[in-house]
Amino acid sequence: MDLLRLEYDIQHHILLSRKNLRDHAIIRLIVATLSTPDELLNLKKKDFRKVKGKDFEFYTVKLKSARGVRISPVDEKTYKIIMSLNDGVLNLTREEIDSIVKKYSPSDRSYNAESLRNAVIKILRDSSFFEIEFESIKDVETLYAFMLDFNPLYSGVWDEDEECIEDFILNYSMLTGIRDVNRIAEDLCEDSKKVERALKSGRRGLLSYI
Repeated sequence: MDLLRLEYDIQHHILLSRKNLRDHAIIRLIVATLSTPDELLNLKKKDFRKVKGKDFEFYTVKLKSARGVRISPVDEKTYKIIMSLNDGVLNLTREEIDSIVKKYSPSDRSYNAESLRNAVIKILRDSSFFEIEFESIKDVETLYAFMLDFNPLYSGVWDEDEECIEDFILNYSMLTGIRDVNRIAEDLCEDSKKVERALKSGRRGLLSYI
């Protein structure tokens, strides 16, 4: 149950933050790069680049903190969102970053940047069956390949896959008690027909089976 609920919580942050592109970018960066709050401070567009590896063309971001500098892969959609923003909107304090994450937390749980990051790490460890110590991967292309395989944000599962989003809609309705199609569509920035289709499908959200 814990992992299913963690996945719901992560999706909750991703989908509900779509109403505000700056907030959405910050949420996606934490999920895509496992950024710490310190690494997100004073982030600039110049820290992002497209690279050509041996097997992939992909995007990276240089993340700096008191602990040093690391290069992380970042998914293409997050990269494009970042590039669409003004540099100034990313100039946030730690308190502002935590406030953004908290704002999109489920009503019965409260996350900050660090706890959202830890939730993603738990999902990655479980998805890879603990066989890959991804935190020790130094080569950025190898890490990108890992994320492509195991981080659902990279493959689009968490924010684009129709069936996965329908499951989220059902779970969201069940956990919040909201059945109004237009309200849910507005909350999730989703098409009302998709929401209506999910609610009328006769299916139950995965969390209802726990």
